Amino acid sequence: MKVLNKILATVAALTIATSAMAHDPKMHNQKDQMNCEKMSKHMQMMKNMDHSKMDMNDPAMQSMMANMGKMQQMYAKHCVSATDSKTK
Repeated sequence: MKVLNKILATVAALTIATSAMAHDPKMHNQKDQMNCEKMSKHMQMMKNMDHSKMDMNDPAMQSMMANMGKMQQMYAKHCVSATDSKTK
């Protein structure tokens, strides 16, 4: 009897763990909207930074620079191309 209970508990746990939680895809549109105006301000700030005063061997600085690179890619993909297509 104990083996049967363990099997049932395992099956129940696996069923719950692997079940997909259904939701409305429209929810993604609201959360994932990029604020291009805010991103534009960040891009301007990054252009105005004085990199000569930064220690590029510092791991925190390397991480921040990598994140800035990703942000620039996102800005170019989502904001620059969107405004270019609107003006044409």
